[in-house]
Amino acid sequence: MKKLAISFLLTGAVCWISGEAVAQTKTKGEVTDQEFVIRKDRVLSVPTQPRIYEKLPVLPQPKGLSDFNYPITPIDLSLPRLTLEATPLEKKYAPPRLDLYPGFVRAGYGNFASPLLEMRYMATKVADFNYALQLNHQSFGKGPVMGEQSADSHTNFGADASYFAGLFEVYGGLKWNQDKYSFYGVNPSVFEDPAFETSDNVLNAIQFRAGVREIEKTGPFTYEAELSFRNFKDSYMVTENEIGIQGTVKFRPSDDWTGKVGMSYFTTNPEDLNYSENRNYFAIRPEVSYKYDAFRFSAGLNVVSENDSIADKSSDFRIFPVLKASYQFAEEFGFYGEFSGDVKRNTYFSFVKENSFLGPSEQLLNTVNNYKIQGGIEGQFQESFHYKAGIDVSRYNQLYFFVNSALDSPRFEIVYDDKSTVFNINAELGFRISEMYTLGSRLDLYQYDLNAQQEAWHRPTWEVRVNNQIKPVEQLLIQANVNFMGGLKARGILDSDFGIPDSFPVVNLKTIADLQLKADYKITDRISVFAEGNNLLNGKNTRWLNYPVRGIQLIGGASFKF
Repeated sequence: MKKLAISFLLTGAVCWISGEAVAQTKTKGEVTDQEFVIRKDRVLSVPTQPRIYEKLPVLPQPKGLSDFNYPITPIDLSLPRLTLEATPLEKKYAPPRLDLYPGFVRAGYGNFASPLLEMRYMATKVADFNYALQLNHQSFGKGPVMGEQSADSHTNFGADASYFAGLFEVYGGLKWNQDKYSFYGVNPSVFEDPAFETSDNVLNAIQFRAGVREIEKTGPFTYEAELSFRNFKDSYMVTENEIGIQGTVKFRPSDDWTGKVGMSYFTTNPEDLNYSENRNYFAIRPEVSYKYDAFRFSAGLNVVSENDSIADKSSDFRIFPVLKASYQFAEEFGFYGEFSGDVKRNTYFSFVKENSFLGPSEQLLNTVNNYKIQGGIEGQFQESFHYKAGIDVSRYNQLYFFVNSALDSPRFEIVYDDKSTVFNINAELGFRISEMYTLGSRLDLYQYDLNAQQEAWHRPTWEVRVNNQIKPVEQLLIQANVNFMGGLKARGILDSDFGIPDSFPVVNLKTIADLQLKADYKITDRISVFAEGNNLLNGKNTRWLNYPVRGIQLIGGASFKF
C-alpha cells in the first residue's frame, strides 16, 4: 500500500515538472495532455436539518364517545343529626298605599225636577267572605208632555255576597227594581181632550241568583253553575215568574285545544189579560276551539228545545251548527268569519225592558235565528288605531216588532214576522292616546226583507255612535257622546175599526240626534263634583210613536268617598 502511494506521488511530481516545462514552451491552439487526481479519502457531509421542518406525526383518529360505568360503594357514616334553630328578625315593611274606600255617595239635582242619588258600600279587606250593597234612584217629576203627567222614576237596590273556600267560590245576589212610567203618548189626531189624565204603570221585579264557580281558571278543568229566580209584575194584569239553571264546563287538554259545554234551562209562567202559559227553554251548547299561531277556529252545536205554540211547527227540537274562524295575517290586517244559528229566548220582562210602554200582548214567542253568515276584517296600527268592518246576513222566524195598539194607542203591542232576512253592514273605529284621549265609534246599516209585516216597525235602517273620553289633567274627566238613529217607521192608527186591513198608514219618524256631555272633577281623593247634559241639541227625538222625549236635560252634583 505504501509502495502504491509512493508511486502515485512520484508520478504526480514528474507530471507537474513536465507541465511546467511544456507551459513555458506551449504554442497557441496546441492540444496538450492533462492529468486528473482522484482522492478516495475525502468525506462529503451536509449540515444537520433543523426539527422545525419535520412533519407532524399522524395521530390516531377518535372512535367516538362511550359510556363509562363507575362502581359506587355506599358508605354508612354514623353522624349526629343537624339541628337548625331559627332566630326571628324584626323588619318593618311599609305596605303600598291603596286608596280604597268602602263607601261611595253621589247626589245631584237637575231640571225637570230630577233628583239623583247613588250609594255603594262594599268590603275592601281581603277575607274569605265579601259583600257589596248598592242603591240607585233617579226620577223626573216633569216630562215633555203635560208636565207631571209624563213623569217617570227609576229605583233599584241590590246586594251581592261571595264566600271563597280554597279552590271554589260560592256567590249569590238579590236585586229589586221599580220603574214607573206614564202612558202620555196619546195620538192628538184621534183624541183631543184637554182634561185627559194619563195613567201610570209601575213595573216591579225581584231577582235572586246563587251559584258556585272555580277560582283558579288556569287549570285543565274549570266549571261554573248558577240557579236564578225572578218575579215580575206590573200595575195591571201581567205577572211572570221564572226559574233558571245554567252551567258551563271548560277543559284544556293542551295549549292549542280547548273545549266547553254550556247548559241552560228556563221555565216561565207568564199571565196576561188574554193568556196564561207555561214556557220551557232548554239548550246544550258544546264547542271545541283550536289555535295555531295567529289562526283561531271553533266548531260546535246549539241544541235547543222550546215549547212555544206556533202554527205548522214541525218540532220543538232544533240543532244549529256553530263555525267560527279568524286569522291575523299581521297586526295591521286580519279576517274573521262565522256561520251559526240559535234560538233567542224572549220573555215579557225582556220585551218591557226594550219598550217600557208595552201593554197587553196576545202571545209571547221566541225568535229563531235559522242561520247567521258573518264575515269581515279587523286590525290595528301602532297600538293606537283599531278598526273592524263586516257584513252580517241573518234569517229569522218570529222576528218581533212593536206597534201602537189599535184599541189603546198609548200602549204598544207585539207583532211577529214569520220569515225575515236582515242584512247588516257595520264598521268600527277606535283610537287611543295613552290615558289622555279615547275614541270609540260604530256605524250600522240595516235592510229588512219581510214576509208578513208591511215594514220593520220601529227598527232603524242606520245608526251612528261616537264616544269620546278626554282626560286633559289628572283631576278632570270629560265624556262626549253623539248618537244618531234614522229610518224609523211606525204603524199608524186607522180611523175605522172595520176588520184588519192589508196595509196600515206608515209614519216616518224624524232622525234621532242626541249629544251627551259629562264632566267629573276630583277636588280631593274623596270629594268630586260632576255635571251632565243630555239631548243638548234640543231635538224632538221620538223613539216610539207619540212619545217625544224631554228636551235639554242638565244635572249637577257632588260625590264623596268614605
